Amino acid sequence: MLARGILCRLAADVPKTPTPDLSQLAHLLQRSILARNAVGIPSVCALSHAYKTALAISRRSYATARATKPTKTVKKAVKKSAAKKAAPKKKTATKKPKKKAARATKAKPKKKVAATPKRKVKKSLTPGEKEKATIKELKAKALREPSNGQHMSAWMVFSGEAVKGKTGGNLTGSVKDAAARFKNLTPAEKEHYNHLANERAAAQQAEYKRWVLSHTPEQIRIANLARLNLRRRVPTTAGKRKYPPHTSKIKDDRQVKRPSSAYLRFATERNTSGDMKSIAKSEVMKLIGNEWNALSASEKQKYEDAYTAEKQAFRRDYEKTYGHKLS
Repeated sequence: MLARGILCRLAADVPKTPTPDLSQLAHLLQRSILARNAVGIPSVCALSHAYKTALAISRRSYATARATKPTKTVKKAVKKSAAKKAAPKKKTATKKPKKKAARATKAKPKKKVAATPKRKVKKSLTPGEKEKATIKELKAKALREPSNGQHMSAWMVFSGEAVKGKTGGNLTGSVKDAAARFKNLTPAEKEHYNHLANERAAAQQAEYKRWVLSHTPEQIRIANLARLNLRRRVPTTAGKRKYPPHTSKIKDDRQVKRPSSAYLRFATERNTSGDMKSIAKSEVMKLIGNEWNALSASEKQKYEDAYTAEKQAFRRDYEKTYGHKLS
């Protein structure tokens, strides 16, 4: 009975071992029985306890030594399980907007590229439209002067007083009545209206001069050229040329006079001599032309020299007055 109880306890305490370790188990059983009989002796009890402790340590080292060497089948199973495991998916990190970049964009806004303007296609003007544009440009250069007072008369002053404040049909009747009354004026009354006309003419001439002096000589020169061009562009009607208003030559003493040619000097001298009185102008021009052709080279030389000297003076005065050289 004692041996059976020891075997049962050993079976519970001792781990399972393979069949080749049975001799070792029998040796252990024999020692356990002897230790059981000698429990009563204190020295033997202490020795038995030390022996058990050493036996437990040897068992533990033996178990760990055998566990550190896995078999081939275990290695294959570990490899298969590792291959079946799928690799974990990488988490896509949400990119946070950089504060510095945002500040940079706010501080330095992008420059707007200016859109290239579309080129306007110029329409081809008709000859009539071109003529209208030219006339409009000439009128702008021609200037618009006040009245120069050259056509002021006693009748103008008298009729102006008579029709003052009248309109429509009353204006026509007033003009007819003023014409009848003007014919019946006394010499003293006509002298009065002539005096008024002269005063108004003088005032208008003074205003005209102030207007001329308010422009430079160059502006007046360009205005006169534009006025001459306008007069040439107006068509004639019934053999008479109808000039548009404000196209007469502007009188300005500051303008530089062009020199007269040698022939014009000779013609002026012959006309002022008094030898051509009571002769038609067409005949006068023929006579003067024949006389010029009959002159010798030495006789023509004085007229040529006078023209050359005046031409040089004209170039000098032209540059001084208008501010640019003669083209």
